Amino acid sequence: MTKLPVLIVEDDHDLLEALCATLKLAGYDTLFAESGAAALSILKKQIVGLVVSDVQMKNMDGFALLREIKTLNPAIPVLLMTAHGDVERAVAAMRAGACDYLLKPFESESLVSNVARYLLPTIEKDTDGVVAT
Repeated sequence: MTKLPVLIVEDDHDLLEALCATLKLAGYDTLFAESGAAALSILKKQIVGLVVSDVQMKNMDGFALLREIKTLNPAIPVLLMTAHGDVERAVAAMRAGACDYLLKPFESESLVSNVARYLLPTIEKDTDGVVAT
């Protein structure tokens, strides 16, 4: 069985490193992207179990990325995080397909528990090379 990685999308490099380190310490494999375009490029090549994305990013914000991910593969859970929280935006994110919405700053335990909650199950590879979830 292979554990699926978590894709972290954050344009603040220091925060991106902290998020990846937090999840690695908790036993999760991570991939990272510093933009929505880079995240989509990864998603076209790699299966992931969860996308954790900032909302406020240049060029492609988290809502636009969410829409693209849901077009590309609606089964991938997307957890959005933002420092600019309001109820209307959180509701809009959930209606657009986000699995949850984290308000920054948040405790590392909150991130880890949300990843544990929403991460897709591991994949099994049979001897014929067929992949099933």
